[in-house]
Amino acid sequence: MTEGYRFMGGDQRRILSGPLPEGDYQFEVADYQEPYQKANGNWVLKMRLTIQGQVIFDQPWSGETSQGEPRDGIGEFLICVNRSPRNKGDGPDWRKVLGARGKCRLKVEVAQMGSLAGKEVNRVAYYYRPKELEVPLSEHLPSKLQQAKEQAAEEPDDLPF
Repeated sequence: MTEGYRFMGGDQRRILSGPLPEGDYQFEVADYQEPYQKANGNWVLKMRLTIQGQVIFDQPWSGETSQGEPRDGIGEFLICVNRSPRNKGDGPDWRKVLGARGKCRLKVEVAQMGSLAGKEVNRVAYYYRPKELEVPLSEHLPSKLQQAKEQAAEEPDDLPF
């Protein structure tokens, strides 16, 4: 066997013919870095998502807006992929983020910086929250059981068949 080229798994990014059209897409988290804190105190989560075989980069952030309003973009992302901690104030299990799936809205923008400056690229406009029950299931059960009992009590029990 000769020394030379070694297989490294292929290219991680697909050569794009342009951005995906704006719209809603299912995605998978292909890579991420645990959030880091910027000098202004805001937290940033760098991620690489895959959507229909294309790589989309996103950086949701949490902290304060320039108007002083609180913002939790990282929390919205974690809710979208069902990886939010059970209790508010707890830290998420970052190991479970890799491979997580969710749904987002993509938009098309012209890149301002980097090697793609001046070209159209996709950006995540927002993440969709999974549908939730308005009332917890446990609250439905007692009333449904009570209704079933009342209905059974009203039915005659002397039927010949």
